Amino acid sequence: MTLIAIGGAEDKEGAMTVHRRVLDESCGASARVCVITSATAEPAAAKERYEAVYKKLGVENCTVLHIDSRTMANSDAVAAVLENADVVFFSGGDQMRLTQAMAGTRAFDVIAEKYAAGTLVIAGTSAGAAAASSLMVCGGDPEKSMQKGEVQMTAGFGLLQGAVIDTHFSERNRLPRLFNAVATHPATLGIGVDEDTAAVLRKDGVMEIVGSGTVTFVDGRGLERCNMADVERGEVFEAAGFRVDKLPAGARYDLKTRRPS
Repeated sequence: MTLIAIGGAEDKEGAMTVHRRVLDESCGASARVCVITSATAEPAAAKERYEAVYKKLGVENCTVLHIDSRTMANSDAVAAVLENADVVFFSGGDQMRLTQAMAGTRAFDVIAEKYAAGTLVIAGTSAGAAAASSLMVCGGDPEKSMQKGEVQMTAGFGLLQGAVIDTHFSERNRLPRLFNAVATHPATLGIGVDEDTAAVLRKDGVMEIVGSGTVTFVDGRGLERCNMADVERGEVFEAAGFRVDKLPAGARYDLKTRRPS
């Protein structure tokens, strides 16, 4: 039972540390990998790219599915491929495109059941990572990230409960966006993942950081004051008391205690 949230732009030509770790969490190069490209508007390019990645890593059984309709997501053919998979990898793109195609379908039920049973490793990059959490950021103007109502959020797949995952984190200066998400939902843990970096979560509830960047954790349970409820939409809100931890490769973070471990 392993979930791997990748911040996007993971190395696909050099050491490929993140992709190697995805395979290591399963059965190495013998893993049956299913790449789902539903989030992207350029599925042919994504297919070529990920087939090349896993070929370089010695994987002989790699299937790429572009599930672009709920009819397809409920089909016997797609369910059969997923039943046979050891690894499911969600590509980047638009997380709304991904959840609208798959949430509540037979395909996702197969994925969720195998994940809960501990027989499937799930990895997602960029949009594929953002969709994994229970709360999903799906848009908003970066310049207005500290204004009430300007960060758009909806339900994600819920593979990681009580959290919101943001990606391309340091590269796109998304800490204010994560502050907004957590201030709006104070019980929710914010997780910001840099590019070429992964947060690897196992069933013990501990995340390990892998790759070339960092992962930022924002805990709002200790907020001392927040006037989100008192300001109007579009007004800048005030929030004080976030706990912020920024961890590099090799570090671990306990989701139960919300502290580095």
